[in-house]
Amino acid sequence: MVDKKLYRKGISALIINDKNEFLLVNLESFETHFFAIPGGGQEQNETLEDTAYREIEEEIGIKKQSLEFIGVSNKPIQFKFKTKKLNRDDFEYDGSERYFFGFKFIGKDSEIKLNKSEVRSHKWVSYDSLKNYLLFDNQLAETTEKILELFPFVIQPKQE
Repeated sequence: MVDKKLYRKGISALIINDKNEFLLVNLESFETHFFAIPGGGQEQNETLEDTAYREIEEEIGIKKQSLEFIGVSNKPIQFKFKTKKLNRDDFEYDGSERYFFGFKFIGKDSEIKLNKSEVRSHKWVSYDSLKNYLLFDNQLAETTEKILELFPFVIQPKQE
């Protein structure tokens, strides 16, 4: 018998501003010093691109017209849930499979309206400072891999 794991598809939205800083969110379910890239799970009959725009608007209030699409990662990141399984649409999911979408925020910061039932706070963070906020297991390494893929221009070469 094959033990097939079921992973819920979802997205993570890497959003940069005109200073090449990344938008991070601190969710209500996190401790205050843990942050993440905005995102969430795909709903039935929804494309991954639709999921990206819906999740961004639901979590942080940014509408599609304030986002310039940069690209989507070639491969998703998979992670297995450490505790209980997720039940959605009559399926029990063992983990999540996240595709990373890249966007440039072309709106004004005043457009950011947090969904207070889900998001406690947000921050714009430079690439070099991500290590202070992306503290979950493998979160920094996996996010960095996707930044290199979608936003290679934000990585400054080290000065010798």
